[in-house]
Formats: sequence, structure tokens, C-alpha cells
Amino acid sequence: MQKPIGIYIHIPFCERKCTYCNFNTTDFFDELAGRYIDAVTREIAYWGENLILMSGDRIQVDTIYFGGGTPSIVDADQLAKLLVTCRAAFDVEPHTEVTIEVNPATLSTRKVDQWLSAGINRASVGVQSFIDRELVALSRTHTAADARRTIDLLREAGFSNISLDLIAGLPEQDLADWKFNLREALAIQPEHLSLYMLDLKEGTQLYAQLKRGLRPQPDDDVAAEMYRMISDATHAAGYEHYEISNFARVVGRDAEPISPFRSKHNSKYWTGAAFYGIGCGAHSYDGSARWVNVLKTETYIDRIATDGNAIAERNELSEADRAAEALFMGLRLKEGVSLAAFRSEYGVDVIERYGDELPRLAEAGLIELDGGRLVLTAAGRLLSNEVFVSFV
Repeated sequence: MQKPIGIYIHIPFCERKCTYCNFNTTDFFDELAGRYIDAVTREIAYWGENLILMSGDRIQVDTIYFGGGTPSIVDADQLAKLLVTCRAAFDVEPHTEVTIEVNPATLSTRKVDQWLSAGINRASVGVQSFIDRELVALSRTHTAADARRTIDLLREAGFSNISLDLIAGLPEQDLADWKFNLREALAIQPEHLSLYMLDLKEGTQLYAQLKRGLRPQPDDDVAAEMYRMISDATHAAGYEHYEISNFARVVGRDAEPISPFRSKHNSKYWTGAAFYGIGCGAHSYDGSARWVNVLKTETYIDRIATDGNAIAERNELSEADRAAEALFMGLRLKEGVSLAAFRSEYGVDVIERYGDELPRLAEAGLIELDGGRLVLTAAGRLLSNEVFVSFV
């Protein structure tokens, strides 16, 4: 029996592009948003119909994720329309995790109530910082006070699964700044935290500012200390550090807790489960191939109208590709990779295949074998990219 899949729905609209952002976004206009939502509705129906033809039955879905862009900027009834279409096209399980990414100051009590009525049950709030000068430097359109009001509004409406996003290692951000941000986030007691180290991407405004010397380069040693602060503070506050940048609040007192608040949708990416991306620039994976939709919003709308899908590029994965991806994605998780299970599924003995690299990584203190599982150490999580490149 096929495992349930995840559905990712991309809403590209933003009030303003953030300086660090390299996601596929566009300016928000009501008329364009209406046409785009109609196109997304048709693409959902297209995949529902085609997957039935391939499998003989409706495909089970247990996660739906509205990402962006700013999904919270569009009308709530437009998102409700997309969820109705998902339920018609797929076998959406009763307890499906339905997440919406929220930018503070883009919602109201009425909108939040409508989200809950539509079936959205998890909110991921893009706080990024509780320091206003940092928010201004990032070109965020909200203040720290807006973020706190947004979280209060979600709680008062009845959201019981809230995640907060923060970014560490910003230019000019010192340890005191980050300690303040971390303390403020933990005081709110969200069910989930995504605490990212700044990842500079070529093509972003921030990358250009740094290259031109308009902003100071982030300090790697300070960033490393920030990451250690994250690990220590979240552990002390009762969070499970289940993935390199993700933390879920623990329920109960088990010696090795597995939090019920892990992101079920994002976990599909790390465990190699199938997911279908809907919308412009959305990525998909079905277990054997990856594909991506066209980027431009207007082009996407036109392609859906003519073809039903908007695939721009599709890549079939070899067995070697699948094995390498499964290895470095699995290492992102606290549990790491079971060598026996990996050998059974991919026919690869990790010790034999990567015998030249593993001793070097182990001697550097980046990986270790623990009960038949290959896992990242604390240092390995901090320097994970140096580990992953060894398996590509």
C-alpha cells in the first residue's frame, strides 16, 4: 500500500521582497491573485485525476502546506477553495496536518477564524527577529510588536500548533542580540521552532549589499556560538532538536522523547516520502523523479490553462542518486540513518561505499556510529554541509 503523500501549495505573493529571500515571489494584486488561485485549483484537480489513472484509486494525503511568498496575504475563502479542491481530488485523511505560513500583520481575527473553519490547523509564523532594527534591515514589513500580536491572535482563535521562524547570524547581530531573540521566542512557548543560520544566496539583495561592502560580513565564529546557544537553550526549555534547524516541544518525560509537534510535512522531505508541489516554481518528488513548475506567475497561469500542468523540468533519479539523497537527507534528522535499513532499501553498504570518507569525518568529530545508525554529532550539525558534500 502506498504511503500518504504531502501536498505543497505555493502562494507567491508578497507586499515586499525581503533582503535575504531567494524564493519565487511576485507583487500582490487582487486580480492576479484571483486568476492564480483559479489556476492552482485546476492544477490540483489535474494531479488528482492523473494519479487515479496511474494507481486506480484516489491517493491518500496526510499533509498540506501553504508556503510562499505570503499565503496569509490572500483571502481566506480562496485558501478554503483550494482545500475543498484537495479533498475532492485526493483522499485527505481526517487528521491531516494543514499548515499556513504567516507573515505578521497580514491577518485579522475574521481571517484566522476562517482558516480554522476551512481546516487549517497549524501556523508557521515568519517572525525572523524580535528586534525592530533587524527587521528593518531585512526589509520585513512587520515590527516585533506585530509579531507578538499575531501570535496572540492565533492563540485566542484556537490554534494549538504554532511554529516560529527566526534567523541567526545576521550582519551586525551580536550574541546579546541573538540571546534576546532566543529568550523572547522561548517565552512564547510555541509548539515548534525553526531556528535558521543565515544562508546567503547569490541574487538576493543582502548578498549584493555584502559584496559591495554596504553591510559587514557575518562572523563565522559568532554564528557558531549562536548555534551552540540554540542547542543549549532549546534543550533546557524542553524542546527536541529533531532536525538540524528544527525543534519541537516535548510532551511527557521519556528518556528519548519524540515530540508530536515535529513538522509532519517537512519530515517528508527529510525521509524521502512523496510530495506534490502545486503552483509556480513548486517542486515535486514521487520516489523516482523530481520536477519543478515554471517560475513566472503569468506563465504558470497560461500553462495550466493550456496543458493542465506547468512542469518546466523533470529529472529521473538513478538508484545511486536516490541512495545519496536518502543518506544526506536522513542525516539531517536526530535519528540519523539505519545502516541495515539503508542496505535493505537501496542495496548499498554505507561503510563499504563511503569507506574513504567516513573515517575522516569520524576523526574530525562530525559523525559517529550509534547502535547501527550513522548520526551527526553536535559539531556535525553545525558543519553539516561539509559532511553532506562527501556523499554527493
